[in-house]
Amino acid sequence: GFLVGDVNNSRAVTAADIATAGTAQVTVFDGNAPPAGGGVSSPATFNINNPVPVLSSISPLSAAAGDPDFTLTLTGRGFVSGSVVRWSGSDRATTFVGSTQLQAAILAGDIATTGSAPVTVFNPTPGGGTSGIINFTIVTPNPVPAITSLSPAGILAGNAQFTLTVNGTGFIN
Repeated sequence: GFLVGDVNNSRAVTAADIATAGTAQVTVFDGNAPPAGGGVSSPATFNINNPVPVLSSISPLSAAAGDPDFTLTLTGRGFVSGSVVRWSGSDRATTFVGSTQLQAAILAGDIATTGSAPVTVFNPTPGGGTSGIINFTIVTPNPVPAITSLSPAGILAGNAQFTLTVNGTGFIN
């Protein structure tokens, strides 16, 4: 308890004490039994806030338009069990892996057309907030190649080395 004239008292707060966001009620107990004074003080509220998340990287960084659903892995710090991945401002199903990693389910419809999608992480209140943005790129898919002709169209077995020319469409570098 406090001695007469004390105005401050301190106690070590452990990491376990503040592991989850919320509030804690703090009271002081003076071990003197009434009527000699003492007892329990009125409670004071102590706030335990979620951090603002920091997004460092995403993997993969891109996909081709029309690709199937995939899992996006996000790395950073300050993630909590209630963190939510936002894709172009919309919440996606999020798996909390740990305070430095999340995974999000990205749907085929999210990458149906070329362009980019801003990816952020949101931590709920109390405290919390939104991370910075990392843009995910949705690229034009490679075309399916088609062969229209070969030159020469054939050769005799045992001939010397030669150059085969392949003509067609949809070839890329």
